[in-house]
Amino acid sequence: MGDKDRVNTSAQEWRELFRQMGDQVRREAARTVGASESADWKTIGRATDDAARRTAAKTVGTNEEAEWDEIGQAVERSTRSGIARVVGATPDADWSTIGQEFEGKLNAFLKRVFGPKPEGESADEDIIDPWS
Repeated sequence: MGDKDRVNTSAQEWRELFRQMGDQVRREAARTVGASESADWKTIGRATDDAARRTAAKTVGTNEEAEWDEIGQAVERSTRSGIARVVGATPDADWSTIGQEFEGKLNAFLKRVFGPKPEGESADEDIIDPWS
C-alpha cells in the first residue's frame, strides 16, 4: 500500500468517525427534547422550541400550550405588578400610573434632601433616611 492509499484510508476513517460523532450528537439532542432518535435537525429544532415554550409557559403560570404572545403578556403583567408594588401603586396599575407614582416619590425625596430647610432645624436633622 502506497502513502497515497494510506492517506486516503486515514481520511476515510476520520470522515467515518466524525460522521458517527455527528449522528451521536443528533441522537442525544433528539432524546433531550423528546423527539425520536431518528429525527432530523429540523424536527429536533421544532421540538426544542416546543419544549422551551412549554417550560416558559409553566414558569410564568400560564397553560403549557400557551403561545409566545400569551407568555410574553403574562411576563409583562407580572413585571408591571411587581414594579407597581415596589413604587407604592396598586398591583393592577398601568405603566403611566406606575411612572407617576415613582416620579412623585422621587420628587418628594429630592425635596426632602435638597430642598430648603425649615427654620430652627439642627445639623443633626440633615441626615435623612431615604426609606422613610
